[in-house]
Amino acid sequence: MKKKAIKIFELFVSIAISAGFIYLFYRVIGFDKFVQFFKEINPANIIIAFILYIGSYLTRAFRWKLTLSINQFKKLFKITAFNTVFNIFMPFRTGELSFFYMLKKENIPISESAVSFVSVRIFDALSLFAVFGMSFFLFKGMPLLAILTIILMPLAAFVLKFLVSFIKHEKIKAFHDTKLTPKNIMVLYVLSVLTFILKFTAFYLVLPSGVDLSFVEAFFAASAGDLTTILPIHGLAGIGTYEGGYAGLLILFGIDKETALLASVFVHLFMLMGAAVIAAFCYLFLRD
Repeated sequence: MKKKAIKIFELFVSIAISAGFIYLFYRVIGFDKFVQFFKEINPANIIIAFILYIGSYLTRAFRWKLTLSINQFKKLFKITAFNTVFNIFMPFRTGELSFFYMLKKENIPISESAVSFVSVRIFDALSLFAVFGMSFFLFKGMPLLAILTIILMPLAAFVLKFLVSFIKHEKIKAFHDTKLTPKNIMVLYVLSVLTFILKFTAFYLVLPSGVDLSFVEAFFAASAGDLTTILPIHGLAGIGTYEGGYAGLLILFGIDKETALLASVFVHLFMLMGAAVIAAFCYLFLRD
């Protein structure tokens, strides 16, 4: 009963966050101005952005190839697409359960899927913090520190590898010895960083011409938006929380409120629609 009450409360908070943001957007921007800016989107940029966004799915799928015993890349891409869309649209990160469900259907034991899942999510976190730090230093005009951030962050992965070596659990030890090799660690890190670079570049391209943001500003904001995914409670489909991270950071660093809010909404709409289209394609054309 207590858990049910907590879930209801969390759902209420999610609805309130999303409704509050929509109202704020209406008050600050207005839907008429949004439609006006929507007409300024370059169709060619949308196509290029979508190709880059698909590229981010390919790099994510290849990471599962390094950590799971599934060799068919088509299956790994489909798992990536479905897991991503469920994560985006389902509340409180419950979409992550889809990963274990799909792997169970592939006869992958929970012990293997859990170790793989945790490992890849650790690389997600490390690479996102690396990209966030890199974009922050580029935003501040410190390219050397930006490069050092990207180069040095893998050291944290090697520290984790060292700590994991003390765990005696049979499955974890086997994963450590066969999957967490120095070469795989570097490949996983590079693929994770590349995933965010492809995705955030796509997000920049979908901005209308009237939204005056530089590539570095948009990239920095997108990394902050993605950081909101670690929050325990989100708006419905991330509406409100994602924009809060994206626009909030820009406003914090002196970007016009209207520009920041418009950019955050266009980016989030593209992410929602892109994820839905890719998942629909997998459902229609990559079925077994």
